[in-house]
Amino acid sequence: MEYLVKQLLNGLAAGSIYALIAVGYNMVYGILELINFAHGDIYMFGTFIALSLLTTLNVPVIPAVLLACVAGGLIGMLVERVAYRPVRDAPRVVPMISAVGAALVLRNVAQLIWGTETMPFPEMFPTRMVQVGGIQINSMQVIILVLALSLTGVFALIVRKTKLGKATRSVAQDIPASRLMGIEVNKIILFVYFAGGFFGVAAGVLFSMYYAVWIGMGFLGTMKAWIACVIGGIGSLQGAFVGGLLLGVTEALISGFVSSAYRDAICYAIVMVILVARPMGIFGRQVAEKV
Repeated sequence: MEYLVKQLLNGLAAGSIYALIAVGYNMVYGILELINFAHGDIYMFGTFIALSLLTTLNVPVIPAVLLACVAGGLIGMLVERVAYRPVRDAPRVVPMISAVGAALVLRNVAQLIWGTETMPFPEMFPTRMVQVGGIQINSMQVIILVLALSLTGVFALIVRKTKLGKATRSVAQDIPASRLMGIEVNKIILFVYFAGGFFGVAAGVLFSMYYAVWIGMGFLGTMKAWIACVIGGIGSLQGAFVGGLLLGVTEALISGFVSSAYRDAICYAIVMVILVARPMGIFGRQVAEKV
């Protein structure tokens, strides 16, 4: 029982990070129906910025993380302006290739600056083992879970309760109609990319606290977040959240009770089953379009 609880906590901590990364994916896809392949490398770049601020410049923890998140948001806006907007109306394959190119540029710039070595992320919170009902729990897992869920909740509140969030949902439903209603669509799209980069870097910092920092973490996060979106339902904020948690818990249980060598294969098999049984994902739904 103790081992099961530990694996569930591992899964929830990792899954909450996947959910936070997937938020940016879902927002971009919900508005433009484009897969932002550069998203993972944006949060990777921002995480390295946070690491440099903490270790090289000795900036305090909270300002360093906030500055890195803002930098991630600004990089996201730059990618949208340079790599996406000029080809927004082109055939689907063109923005996809442009996104891959932006991701490779970010990855190579990061490699030139920080190298290819895996680096430990400094401990931002004191961690210890906590005894709960005869079960020892790592406080770091609980902190990561609470922070990731809190940030996801903040993002959901912004989207659902603020005027900017309502404009974002309007653009996601119908771009031409939003323009007719006086909404500045380009500014809303920039906001979505900024928010995706901002919260993506926050997820990257949590991810690095749990694992480490390296150049390939962007691609890994991209794949995990995309699987979470597919499971929960592409375009659904609630689906990204639930899909991330389900993916994290599934990975932890497979690693703990089967073998970590088969973890990814079994997870992909589960995704295939979900797509066959429910192609739109758990919370996805088909939307009728008038013609």
